[in-house]
Formats: sequence, structure tokens, C-alpha cells
Amino acid sequence: MKKILIFGLTSLLMLSSCTESFLESTPTTQIPAEQFYNSEERITQGLIAAYAPLQWPDWAFGQYNPLQFVSDVMSDDVRVGGGNAKDNEHLQRMRFFNANSLLVCESLWTVFYSGINRANIVIHRIDDVPNLAPANKNRILAEAYTLRAYYYSWLWKLWGNVPHYDVNPSTPPFLVPQISADELYAKIIEDLNFALDGDKLPSTVVSGETGRFTKAAAQMLRANVVMYQNDEAKFPQVLQDMQSIIGAGSYDLNSSFGDIWEDKGEWSKESIFEVNYSDDLATRSWDNPLFAGGSVYPTLIGINGISNSPEFAGGWGFEPVEKALYDTYEAADQRKDGGILNFAKHKEEYPGANYDPRYDDTGYFNRKYLPRQGGNSKSTAPKELNYRNNYRVYRFSETLLIASELLVRTGGSQTQADEYLNKVRGRAYNNTGNYKKTATLDNLLIENRLEFALEGHRFWDLVRFGKAEQVLGSRGFTANKKHLPIPQSEIDKAQGTLTQNPY
Repeated sequence: MKKILIFGLTSLLMLSSCTESFLESTPTTQIPAEQFYNSEERITQGLIAAYAPLQWPDWAFGQYNPLQFVSDVMSDDVRVGGGNAKDNEHLQRMRFFNANSLLVCESLWTVFYSGINRANIVIHRIDDVPNLAPANKNRILAEAYTLRAYYYSWLWKLWGNVPHYDVNPSTPPFLVPQISADELYAKIIEDLNFALDGDKLPSTVVSGETGRFTKAAAQMLRANVVMYQNDEAKFPQVLQDMQSIIGAGSYDLNSSFGDIWEDKGEWSKESIFEVNYSDDLATRSWDNPLFAGGSVYPTLIGINGISNSPEFAGGWGFEPVEKALYDTYEAADQRKDGGILNFAKHKEEYPGANYDPRYDDTGYFNRKYLPRQGGNSKSTAPKELNYRNNYRVYRFSETLLIASELLVRTGGSQTQADEYLNKVRGRAYNNTGNYKKTATLDNLLIENRLEFALEGHRFWDLVRFGKAEQVLGSRGFTANKKHLPIPQSEIDKAQGTLTQNPY
């Protein structure tokens, strides 16, 4: 689907573009929606349009809210950085749990509801398509339901109590009821259960369709949601899902952890789902940030003023990594330097390398997504906006660690739980030395941090393990900081139908 997304997106953006109100659903195309979706080609175009917002958070209408970064600023792994304490102030405030409704990542609210609107269109227009083969219809529907669940899952994690609708409102003032976080969780599970019932989704996709949801990717999404909710009743089902992915043999760990983050690591045997970005024929520009193309995230976190480095290009100096995270790794763990760049070591390798420190600099950087030299070489649009780094959403190592954790939580086989954990650790230590550990909840929380550092997992793990106040309390976290304040702009539009979160 990568080529489809790149070449087919521009025209599709007109079908259900974002407007000032996230609930606005009036089509902007000159062809009424009820007349447009009259062929398999056109409903597939609608599905492509529903995938498009997956690419938007990194830019987020100029607010720069990559999901990894937004999540990790609330953890103990990174700082915000940038030019000063007012640069991307909403993130600075989130880091110290001092967000307010006027300074919060409201652009993500718009991104996710845009995706929901588009998924709803596919779901409710697919019956307009004559002679659509049942298998194709089921797959398109399952993907649309999974996309809707994905977008709602982020609203659920970030804000909890939000408006929910599965049919786009069609008459002013476009208001829908706000529901509780628990009610929204049930809706997300309902969508995923529909998508995963039977064989609507393929187990894998051919190379030209990478970027489309598979059954394994939808199972990973369901696992993440169930685990965050701590829904013990669903643990056995999710464990079965994880073991089915493991047993199928379609995925495995890469031998080199560092290679995951290079071009050759995209859609490798370890990758279950990625959001595609490409510099080839990219059209993303300062004037058209929602057009298809590459990612600005590498530029956002790139090392300011870097010089004489044959590996890395420069950027704006956001997301400096805490030294304490780097020091958590043992020297023999390839994730230590495979995921984090220690600039002092980089300078030892390349003595001429240097950079200009920015605000809150630590000397440690997110190597996983740093801009590589030549990583935007094919772009004829602004290069800093169009790096080809894919967003790695679900990796096979996460499948293994979820399965291990669920075996521990459900009283399953300790031997099997240890095996899954130590398969991940074995890769990290090149299967040498005394790397094996017993799978306990404490060890698994640590392992999740080591394996998924700077991928946006840590804060959510601390919350679901009940450790957030212990680890983050000194920065201001309390139980009611689990959900962000709802953007004031949305409160104002809602005409009294939205209740603010007690942040």
C-alpha cells in the first residue's frame, strides 16, 4: 500500500478534509458522497483516505506531536529540548503534568477525529458498491473498523472521556455525546472483535500492500488496549492471540537491534505494523503539511548544528534523552548504543564531529529516529519535512513480551514465560553471557523500558503497572493526571455537551 498511499493521497484528501470542527463531516468534493462510492476502486480510495491521518501526528498542523514524543515526554526517559522552555510549551507543560486546556496537544484531537470520520464513511458507504466480492468487502470493512479503533484508542489513552460516534453527524451543530473512558474502551473492543472475527484480515500482506492492517496487527492493537485497561477477563483471549502470532512463524527477531532503525529494517521479519513515510516523489511542504511524503520527526529530534558526522544529519534539538536511561543498560546490551546515541562516543569514532547544544541538552539522542545522512535524498519537496523513516508501531519483540507478561499474570507456564522473555534478551546480548532472567512483573516492566525506549511505551507502562506516581510523582504526576485536559477550543465548540477532565 505504500505506493498507493503516496500516489493516491492528494486527490483523496478532498473527500473528507479536516475543518475547524472535528465533528464537521460535510464533504468538500464536488461529487456527493452518496454518489461517489459506487465501485470497488472508489471505496478503496476511501479506505486509503482513512489511512492517511496515520501520517499526520508528526506535523500535527504545526504543533509537532509525534506519538512517540508526546508519550515519552510524560515518562522518565526524555526531556523536551528545543530552543528554550517556551518552545513547544504544551509539551514542556505535559512533562511536568502542568498542562492546561489552552496548551495541550489539541492537534491530535483533530487528527484522530479526522481518521474516525473517514473510517465511518467507508463503513457506511460500502453497501453502495455493487457486485463487491464478499471477501474484498469483509477485508475493507475490517480495515476500516481497525482504523477507527486505532484512532479512538489514542483519544482514549490521552483524554479518556471523549465524544464517540460511529455514524458521522450530518446536521448542524454536529454534536455527539461524550462517553466515559470505560465506555469508550468497550466500543474499541467491539470494533476490534468485529475486525478479528473470522478471516476478514489476511495474516500477512504482499510487498505492494505494506502499511495495511493485517490480522496480527489488529491483534496487537487489541492486546495493547486490553493490557492498558487491565481487563483480566480478556487476558486469556489476548494471550491466545499472541501465541498464535508466535506459532505462525511469520515473524521473528532481527539479529541486529540497531538495523531495525535503518532503511533495511523497514518491514523486516520483526515488523508487524509500520506507518509508511517516503521521500520518493514526496509532496509534503510547508504549505501542504497533510500531503503524502516523508516525516518531520527526524528533523524535530535531530542534533542541532551537527557537523562532520558521516551518519547523522542535523535538526532542531528536541527530545534529548536522559542519561539515566542510557545508564540503565548493561554494557553488553546492544540496545544501549543501538537505540541511543551517546555523542561523546560518536565523537570518539569521528573526532571531528560536533554540535551546538540546545535547551536541556544531555548529550544523548534518540538514535532510533535520528535523521540519517541521505535519508531524504529523493525528496524534491522541502527535505527537512520528508525523511523516509517509517514509524514502527508493532514489533515481534512486543508480541513476545506481552505473551510473557500474560503468562505471569494468568498463572500460566513459567517456563514458557521465561522463554519468551529470554528470546528478547538473547537478541540484545547476542545470546552470550549471563543474560537470562526469570519472567516476573518487575523484570518485564524493566525489559519493556529497555526494548521499547523512545518508542512511546514507557509512560503508558508505568500507568498500567501502577508505578506512575512512584516514578513520576516528583514531577507532579497524580492519579488524575492520567488523562489530559480536553482542549478548550473543543469545549467551546461543544455548547455545553463536553465535561472537562479533572486534571
